[in-house]
Amino acid sequence: MSAAIQTALPDLRTELINWRERLEASARDSAEGVQLDGLLREVESAIKRLSERDTYGICQVCHDLIGQAAMNADPLARNCVSCFTPQQLKELEQDLDRAWLVQGELLPKQNLKFNGWEVSYHYEPAGPVSGDYCDLISTDAGDLYFLIGDVSGKGIAASLLMSRLHAIFRSLIGAGLGVSELVERANQIFAETTMRPYYATLVCGKAAPNGDLEVCNAGHCPPLLLHDDEIMTLPATGLPIGMFCQERYSATKAKLNRGDRLLLYTDGLSEARDLNDAEYGESRLHSFLRQAGSYTAAPLVEKMLADLKEFSLSPRINDDLTLMAIEMVGH
Repeated sequence: MSAAIQTALPDLRTELINWRERLEASARDSAEGVQLDGLLREVESAIKRLSERDTYGICQVCHDLIGQAAMNADPLARNCVSCFTPQQLKELEQDLDRAWLVQGELLPKQNLKFNGWEVSYHYEPAGPVSGDYCDLISTDAGDLYFLIGDVSGKGIAASLLMSRLHAIFRSLIGAGLGVSELVERANQIFAETTMRPYYATLVCGKAAPNGDLEVCNAGHCPPLLLHDDEIMTLPATGLPIGMFCQERYSATKAKLNRGDRLLLYTDGLSEARDLNDAEYGESRLHSFLRQAGSYTAAPLVEKMLADLKEFSLSPRINDDLTLMAIEMVGH
C-alpha cells in the first residue's frame, strides 16, 4: 500500500464513521429512512474494506496501486481501469449511456414561458454525464423557481450528487419556504447525507409575476442582471452547500422590468481556455454582454455559445457547461 493511501486511511475511516452517524440520525428523524438503508449498507461495507490494509488500494488483477485519485473517487475500487476486461469496459460504457438518459430526463423543459417570464438554457456535459445542476419549477402560486449549480468532482459521482440536489429541491419547494430558508434546509439535508469533501455551488432564485426577483447565491459564479447597457453583479450570499450543516444564507432582491434579463452560468464558461491556455474570464463575458445589447433570452444563449467557441477554437469543452438566461417579458 502506498504511503499516501496508508496515511489517508485513519481520516477516511473517521469520516465514514461520522457519515454513518449522520445517516442514521437522518433515517430516525425523517420519512426518508427506507431510502437511506442502501446508502448505510454501502458505508458499512466501506468501513469493513478499510480494515483490509494488505489489499486496500491494490488492483486485484495486476497487483499494482490503483492510484490515489481513483481511490479518492471510489474508496471501494478493487481494479484499475486498465485491467477491466473487454466485457467490463462494454458494460461500463452501457452504464454511462443509461446514466446520461436518466440524467437527461431530469432537465427542465427548454424555452419555458411562464407567467410573464421566458427562460432559455444550454446544458452540455464534458463527458458522458455532468455534475452541473439545472432546474426550473413553476408553482401554483404563480412563481417561477430557477436553479443552477455545480457539484464538486467529476463523472458518475458528481452526476449522482446532482440528482440528489434535484430531488431535495423538488421536494422542498412545495413547502412554501422563502428562498433563504429553502437553501438553508437543502444545505442541511445535503450535508447530512453526503460524504465530505463533496459540496455544491448553487444559485436558487424565485421570479414573481410582477417582476420581483429573489436570489440566493451559495458560492456560485455571480449571476448578472442585464438592464439596457447596465450589468449588475449579484454576489455570493453564503458558502457552497454541503460544507456546514447549519450555514445561514441571505437573498438579494431586485425588480425587473420588461426586457430585463438575468444570466446564470457555471464555471465551464468563465474558466474555459483557448489554445494558449488563456481563460475566457469575467472581463470577456462582460465585454460580450455590452456588445450583445438587447438580445432576448434564446438568442442571448445562442450568441454566448458562439462567442465561447470562437474563443476556444475547439469543438470540445473541458468542463461541464450550463448557461441560463431569464427574461421578464410581462403579460
